[in-house]
Amino acid sequence: MRRPSPSSTWYARQKRRRESPFFRLLDRSFGFRVLMAAALSFVLLAVVNRFENCHAKAGQADCLTSNVLEIISIGTVESFSIVTAAIFYLLEAGQRKEKEHHEMLELLLAQRQAGASNSLGRLRALEMLSEDGIWQDGFDLEGSNLEGLRIPFGRWRRANFSGTVLRNADCHGADLAEADFSRADLTGANFRGADLRGANFTGANLSQTDLRGARVDGAEFRGAHLSRTLMDGPLPSEKDGASPEGR
Repeated sequence: MRRPSPSSTWYARQKRRRESPFFRLLDRSFGFRVLMAAALSFVLLAVVNRFENCHAKAGQADCLTSNVLEIISIGTVESFSIVTAAIFYLLEAGQRKEKEHHEMLELLLAQRQAGASNSLGRLRALEMLSEDGIWQDGFDLEGSNLEGLRIPFGRWRRANFSGTVLRNADCHGADLAEADFSRADLTGANFRGADLRGANFTGANLSQTDLRGARVDGAEFRGAHLSRTLMDGPLPSEKDGASPEGR
């Protein structure tokens, strides 16, 4: 499977937005967003108003230019307010997304400090951060239960998965260079096409794990269980400290 373009993630799009003075002002100024919402609302209602007038049975020749200001009459104040609020809500999407990311990171840190091992909320937070293109380099998830985690094509360089449960996890195409999977349970996990250069799998359970197409240069498999592990090249031998029995 081809790796999706890094430019397609939410984080990459936000970085491009910040290169534009207009979008920087839009993101930073509450008043400017209100003004833009009101202006866009006026334009939208003006278009609707002109469409109705010009398609009426008694439409006038000057219907496109006449009575433009009637859309902000007493009778249309409610419609104008509703449309303005709806557009403003859309313009606030970036701020809401950033707040959501901060809340997820706080949740992950709080659960780490509390020593919690099982949490569906943590799984969802990790998956959403990865999907949005937020790098998790060096993140510490030691001893966590992350069974079924789905972080394809995410970036987790030097992350600590030591002693974690990652059974049936989907990490295909992920950048996991120098990550620590020592003593982790990776049974049935999908690392197809992942970057695992320098990763540490010492004592890990890699039974039925899919490593086809993965880059494993410099990876350490000493003491790892490799029963029915799928790999393009030869599996580490027993002389290297691996346990390939049961293939």
